[in-house]
Amino acid sequence: MLNPVVDGLVVLFAVVFYAFLCLVYILRGLERDRAELALAVPFSLQLAPFAILFVLNILNGAGLLRPVTLVPILAFLLYDLWYRLLSTKKPVHHPKKWPAGLVVYLLLMQAGAIGLNWYGYLVSKQHGYLLVACYFVMLGCFGFYQGRYSKRMKAKAA
Repeated sequence: MLNPVVDGLVVLFAVVFYAFLCLVYILRGLERDRAELALAVPFSLQLAPFAILFVLNILNGAGLLRPVTLVPILAFLLYDLWYRLLSTKKPVHHPKKWPAGLVVYLLLMQAGAIGLNWYGYLVSKQHGYLLVACYFVMLGCFGFYQGRYSKRMKAKAA
């Protein structure tokens, strides 16, 4: 059976997903817009391995839970592809009023992360702990971005 290989690849790509998010938030915090924009296509390309691993989980008879936990990350990556690359209206960071698309984006991102963490726990406790740790590192990077943004806004207001 390929299940251990598929499980290992899902965990690997989950770590890569979190690393991408960390990099995006750090670049936003440092106001490196061009570098962040350059990551849009590679970020969206993550859809391919997760889709392949989803299909392999189904074909390998991994049961229902493992493929189901990948559905939220697939939904998020599809939405991200549309929202950041295919949509004619480009997203705005920190709008005064949040558009529905941004709310959906953030909810899908959280659901995708929770699904990946859940998959890790289905594989083993250690993989689950690893992915939860990656999730919290990603949240820390988001906090870095938010903190830098708040400092810039206070400096502009003063």
